[in-house]
Amino acid sequence: MEDFEQGPIQNFMSQQAQDQDIWIVAGSIPITCNEADKSFTRCIVYDNKGRIVTYYDKVHLFDVTVNGKKYNESSSIKAGNKLVSIKTPWCTVGLSICYDIRFPELYRSSDICGVDVITVPAAFTKETGQAHWQTLLTSRAVENLSYVVASAQWGEHYGSRTTYGHSVIINPWGETMDLLRTGNGIVISDIDLDRIKSVRESFPALNHKVLFND
Repeated sequence: MEDFEQGPIQNFMSQQAQDQDIWIVAGSIPITCNEADKSFTRCIVYDNKGRIVTYYDKVHLFDVTVNGKKYNESSSIKAGNKLVSIKTPWCTVGLSICYDIRFPELYRSSDICGVDVITVPAAFTKETGQAHWQTLLTSRAVENLSYVVASAQWGEHYGSRTTYGHSVIINPWGETMDLLRTGNGIVISDIDLDRIKSVRESFPALNHKVLFND
């Protein structure tokens, strides 16, 4: 756990952004909050000068039971309360983290809807990943006519936890552009803004949505 804007993880990300002259969406990082024994799960965006541009605290917490094993994120994590998107020099990006991907209303909110790229750093369990990971990511790409870029933890971890991996980039038509199932590595794809514009003009689903109040 680190204090915001301090600590080895944040320092490393900031330095890498400067050294490589790139923007980095770094998530998720445990950041101290004002509640004892809890932290935020925070995605921090750095510009190419290593400066923090914005951040997003995970809203949806993983309090579930999977194959008899209980997960209770809310016991150690404080949920965020705002949605975040950002305009970069190249495109607009909507931020989300892991379990958020199961909540389509997040991505159709006024704060996120219409972005070019949705980012989803995640640590899906092996069980839920095998069942739902690709389906959920593809659905969010198709529903929002956006690219989805999802970096995924993989392997065996403390507490007999195993994560699924399968880092992936999906285009606005739901096509997988690149996929890394397991292992350390990268996925790469061009983000074709003309493709986004073309798809949204010929298939204007975002303009057709109707909102209902309970």
